[in-house]
Amino acid sequence: MPEAPSTLNYYLGKGILMFDRFDSDGLPTGLYDLGNAPAFSIQPVVEKLAHYSSRGGVREKDLEVVTLVGATVKFTLDEMSAKNLAMAMLGEVSGKTVRGLTTPQLQGELQFFGTNSVGPNYNAVIWKVSLKPTSELGFISDDWAKIEFEGECLSDATGHPTSPYYNITDVTGS
Repeated sequence: MPEAPSTLNYYLGKGILMFDRFDSDGLPTGLYDLGNAPAFSIQPVVEKLAHYSSRGGVREKDLEVVTLVGATVKFTLDEMSAKNLAMAMLGEVSGKTVRGLTTPQLQGELQFFGTNSVGPNYNAVIWKVSLKPTSELGFISDDWAKIEFEGECLSDATGHPTSPYYNITDVTGS
């Protein structure tokens, strides 16, 4: 990847989003393609605790320490496959039926494979994420259906001690 400034760093992100849902024992059930995902984002979260000196007439901030680190994800799907519908309804697939609210704990590994033609290509692996659907699912609509999710990245310090939340790798030209 070129150093900034360079027009080669301008980015029109595209890619493939995949999920490996964990079972009730926390074991992977198999990575699968979530289909077309028109939006996917990761946001680091940091909370800090400020300390103020009371030695003068005006309080002055003299220290700030990090008390929490984490990350959130958001993504949108627009393919109504049985597995995606089961995720949206916090359920499971049985034959041609989605049994809603049978598995309210939606955790797994989330992987993104960059496929854009403009800018660097990044792959991302989030080792452990807890997801929840964030939108209602309209069964009657004049527009394309969308399923929206958000989630919290959970630490997997045991499995990935040097990078417990996620890795983002530049795969441009590889």
